[in-house]
Amino acid sequence: MIYFGNEVGGLYAIDFRGTQKWRFQAKRAITSSPVHNGQAVYFSSVDGNLYAVDAGNGWPIWKFRMGKGSVSSVAIADHLIFVGAADGFIYCVDGRNAKEVWRFRTEDQVSSTPVVYKDSVYCGSVDGNMYCLEYRTGRLRWKFETKAAIMGSPVVFDDIVYFGSTDHQVYALFA
Repeated sequence: MIYFGNEVGGLYAIDFRGTQKWRFQAKRAITSSPVHNGQAVYFSSVDGNLYAVDAGNGWPIWKFRMGKGSVSSVAIADHLIFVGAADGFIYCVDGRNAKEVWRFRTEDQVSSTPVVYKDSVYCGSVDGNMYCLEYRTGRLRWKFETKAAIMGSPVVFDDIVYFGSTDHQVYALFA
């Protein structure tokens, strides 16, 4: 199955033959990449919600209201869902019941998709910082300041966190 959203708020499930299996409608654009995990598909929307829908039929399982919209895709570890939003928070939500586990405030919007590696969450912010948080508690482990916004998502390989900044630099930090 292929899952994708569009600018008018539709989330679609298409099989490999191109046949539409179902469609879910959010109130505003879905520019994040949906993530399929188990029986659910998770995604954020510019309407300010983080959604979980049934992967088989598109029926809503739950939605979690964030402070503002999001273009960030989700990251999943264990049963925890991580996502950034335009209100400047990185959210951690329990995927089983849509309860907020923690939220961490950055100094500007978060367009970056979080990455979970070992017991940490890495996520950039428009404030120019790359944040490393303990993924179960949201406690700040460290932050690294660049000279401009971080819009893209980090990648972790071989215990190194790689990311770019709009200061035209690529950074490599020990995870």
